[in-house]
Amino acid sequence: MPSTGLFLITLLTLSCLSTVISKQQKQALAQSYVQTIKHRNLVHNYNNNKTSSNETQVLQNTTNIVKLLADMVQSRLHDAVNLLELTSVDPEVKNTPFVGAISKAYMGIPSNMDIQKRTIAKDILNRDKDFGSVYFTTPKGDSYIGEPYANQKQLPRLNYADRDWYKGVTSTNNTYISSVFMSASIHAPATAIAVPVYSNVTAVGNTTKSHLSGYWVGILDLRNISESIKKLDLNQNERILVVDHTGTPIINLHGGLQNTTNTMTRMPTESIKSVLAGKSGSKIETINGTNILTSFQPLNAGTHKWGVVLVNSYH
Repeated sequence: MPSTGLFLITLLTLSCLSTVISKQQKQALAQSYVQTIKHRNLVHNYNNNKTSSNETQVLQNTTNIVKLLADMVQSRLHDAVNLLELTSVDPEVKNTPFVGAISKAYMGIPSNMDIQKRTIAKDILNRDKDFGSVYFTTPKGDSYIGEPYANQKQLPRLNYADRDWYKGVTSTNNTYISSVFMSASIHAPATAIAVPVYSNVTAVGNTTKSHLSGYWVGILDLRNISESIKKLDLNQNERILVVDHTGTPIINLHGGLQNTTNTMTRMPTESIKSVLAGKSGSKIETINGTNILTSFQPLNAGTHKWGVVLVNSYH
């Protein structure tokens, strides 16, 4: 159990952020803290019960762990979306006074321009370590600013209108969470959260119109969640997958990877199909003539269904 002092420090931290974070955001942060404590306790119980010969208990343990991991991933995504949406309405984010200075030499604008927007992007990175980079792009998908600036300047190209996050946010005109992709910014598999940003509403006659300034984009790689999952101390017959809405693994952790059989490295396609259809449960799949036991739990990732799948060998 966490100490009272740690709990009070957490509450004090949330209180100090009250000037910039909404009540709903503080509640989300508090819920994330509670989920972390639950995760620690369940990891402890899970690892202690591994040697149990009670098949029912083992199945219940795996069901509990996939439910908690799905809650954790969903909570992390929810917090990241809230932070981007909250900051997207800041006037400093809405305005793009230096759009004419966009250049391939900087893959956006120079580091000494639009300091206010850069400061907000840096603050997001400091608050949520799941973010690897934060960008503002033009409506056409050109990079305007990126933080860290070093990530912006090393981009291989200026325009990213071919990305899933861009196609999604432009087609839905709403916050969009992308499928996993190899990020040109952080050079690792990532997912992106894109939020449309509109300038101040302008009245034209009797009509009200808003102007699309661009997109506020966070590059998310979920490394912290992956590190949390590693604490489960998987054995060589266990594997945990977190898959996006296309069935592509965002997290793919094996126990005893060096001894993992070919069967354990193949995808449990039937379980993935089930979890992406919004179903939870367990099933036995046969891969190359070998039975495996899976437990799976769906989670909401914006408008998409993602899922967590725990794979065990089955004898």
